Amino acid sequence: MAIRKCPVCLTKLSAIQVVTRSYDLVCPTDGRALEVSRISRNIAIFAGLVAGYAVWYVSNQSAASHQALGWVFPILYSIIAFGVVAPFVLMTTADLSLKTELPPPEIESHGHSGHGGHGVHGPH
Repeated sequence: MAIRKCPVCLTKLSAIQVVTRSYDLVCPTDGRALEVSRISRNIAIFAGLVAGYAVWYVSNQSAASHQALGWVFPILYSIIAFGVVAPFVLMTTADLSLKTELPPPEIESHGHSGHGGHGVHGPH
């Protein structure tokens, strides 16, 4: 598992590029479509949730939580902590793999009768 490297040519991608373009990564050397592996995404999300919970717990214990809107700040701080920690962990642990192209969804074709409208079908 090489961190932020193309699995084919081993070209290293920048951490910022991996975080900002994680859904449309392209190897700059050979042009292959890449994606961040699921385990890397799950590790980043889990670390962000743990950090968010820790910040919420610590800030919820403060004296500001006894004010009228004191409940807002622990939630706000935990969202900010998640938003900082999750991308940072993804930058440091991103394992890239070749993007698997999913086949296009099949379109069900119902038998077309001689009716010209596209509305609700009545009794036949």
